Amino acid sequence: MKENNKEFIDWVRAHKNQLCIAGISATTIIGIIIGLKNRETVQELCESVENSLRKTMEKRSDFIIKVQTVSTVIEAEIPVRVYTLPQEPFEVSQHIRNLSGGRHHSAEKAAEATALGIDLLQHQTLVNTYTKYAA
Repeated sequence: MKENNKEFIDWVRAHKNQLCIAGISATTIIGIIIGLKNRETVQELCESVENSLRKTMEKRSDFIIKVQTVSTVIEAEIPVRVYTLPQEPFEVSQHIRNLSGGRHHSAEKAAEATALGIDLLQHQTLVNTYTKYAA
């Protein structure tokens, strides 16, 4: 029995290329036959995949356009500040600050923000422009 197994293994090793070609050929022929019998279904599947890819690409292109628009706006709003020596004062522009510890903005700051068209959240306040020394 061991001799038969060894002979079979030797035969498979000697003919492995032919066995691979036969397996691939048989699989291809079966695939072609199934494809021809189910041609309409295969076409519907291809159209469905194509439509799905087209929709995905449209969504991605919309997203890319939106991201490019947002990045352009962000770049336009970022001011360039040159380095100042620690002894030279510079202006800090008006900005929104998050408050900690459950603190709230005052009614005056809420009115000031509303006048500027800014909606403050519950734990935010509007900080006025002030002068600061670089440290």
